Amino acid sequence: MEVINTDLAVIGGGTAGCIAAYEAKKAGLDVVILEKAGIKRSGCLAPGVNAIYSYLHEGDSPEDYVKWVEFQGMGLLRRDLTHSMISESRYAVSVLENYGLIADGGRQGRFGLRITGESIKPILADIARENAEIIEHCYAFRLASDSSGVKGVYAYDLRNNEVFFVRAKATLIATGGCSGLYKPYTVPWYPPCNAGTGYALAIRAGAEITSFEIRFIPIRIKDINSPIGVTAVGFKAPLRSAEGEEFMKTKYGEFGGESAPIAIRAYGPMKEIMEGRFPVYIDTRGLTQEQVESLIRLYLNGWPIFLLFLKARQIDPSAEPLEVQPCEPYITGSHTIAGIWVDESRMTTVPYLLAAGDAAGGVPLKHVGGALAEGVIAARTAAMLKNSLDFQPDEPELAFDGECDAGDVEKRMQYVLDCYAGGMSRFYYYSEQSVRRAILEVERLRSISLKGKPIRCFEVTDRLEVARVMLYHMLERRETRMPPFQMRSDYPEFSDSKYFLNSVTTDGAISLLRRDAA
Repeated sequence: MEVINTDLAVIGGGTAGCIAAYEAKKAGLDVVILEKAGIKRSGCLAPGVNAIYSYLHEGDSPEDYVKWVEFQGMGLLRRDLTHSMISESRYAVSVLENYGLIADGGRQGRFGLRITGESIKPILADIARENAEIIEHCYAFRLASDSSGVKGVYAYDLRNNEVFFVRAKATLIATGGCSGLYKPYTVPWYPPCNAGTGYALAIRAGAEITSFEIRFIPIRIKDINSPIGVTAVGFKAPLRSAEGEEFMKTKYGEFGGESAPIAIRAYGPMKEIMEGRFPVYIDTRGLTQEQVESLIRLYLNGWPIFLLFLKARQIDPSAEPLEVQPCEPYITGSHTIAGIWVDESRMTTVPYLLAAGDAAGGVPLKHVGGALAEGVIAARTAAMLKNSLDFQPDEPELAFDGECDAGDVEKRMQYVLDCYAGGMSRFYYYSEQSVRRAILEVERLRSISLKGKPIRCFEVTDRLEVARVMLYHMLERRETRMPPFQMRSDYPEFSDSKYFLNSVTTDGAISLLRRDAA
């Protein structure tokens, strides 16, 4: 088995991982990036993006941003992480601008910076190539540790079918969040390649996990899952029921109406659909042709399928509203507080193991700019660590010829979670009885040996690991705290509790604990 020595092993070549390589190299570290795909178009920003969200403009203060995030997160956030993250956003974005990213300086929403961002991932890939050794088409499947902390990571070469080991002084999880837990109804919104690998690695290493019960359920343009934020925020288009009512204004004024927190903006349309007042639309009627062309250009920078959708359906947004609906749930630290528990330095509860971007929890709505900033912070922390490189890895035995096809197991998991753990078919509601049924099913699926392509076996194993922890979190939070992200049919009253629900997995047993929001 090949062993590679480095100062910093970065698992994931996405937004946080690429810029972490830059900052770590600047501090004098050798860096190895492990990337499951090809780094030029991998991760959440693969198709591009039309704005750097979580960006501090001139005249804004970190405190302004913290207050805004606290509102969006309905009072649940880590203020320390939020403040330290936003304080680094301008610097992080300036690195990309030096490499060719075009930003026009205009706002998109309260804390977004409008950019020409179709090429943002190739730019990040260029940054990574210049500052790190990149090993593409490999799967990180296990962290190695001893009594002092994490010592490196085992990975599987997907092309040569060989295991290798990266021995590192520090290891950064920057793998993104988790899609594919629930049965998708159309094109996934979150990248389907994001299998929750970083979460699973952290769980198996005994790191503390936070808020997996608070899933992200975005409201999207129906059938193509395109984000609606650019339309709602950039062009002030309201949501309407089939009856023409601007229901966010009339029914959710106490939450801010059209500017309500992200969870409530999904809950409102969900209720309209559940109670029969559908289709639900985002009303683009009245936009000028110039505005429509501007809207299309913005989508081409981040969700190019939008233009094909308009052409195929022969939709003119200025004359016809766009139908919307919430989609299947995801777990991602970019939009909710779910993720790996970290301190202000982005260190997890396991020594020498860091997490950044969607993999790290605690800050809702930190996507893009937040991932960049956290990658910078984590790299600076890695530069201060004094771990040794004397760990001797064993050679793990892997098999991909088990009793059941990995794809079939995944489909069963998705069906079970959709039915019993608050999926689309149940309007995101679940109860103690339904979650207990889901736990029994998931535990059975975890006991099955898988067969198939190695990447599919690894991904399904990781998704099942994440699903199991998520279900125990869902069982423990006996309230409705953030509908529809976390919503119990047996505890329907809205709660304003101020705690994080965390867990630690030790020898397969899950222990749950509470931490105060701070």
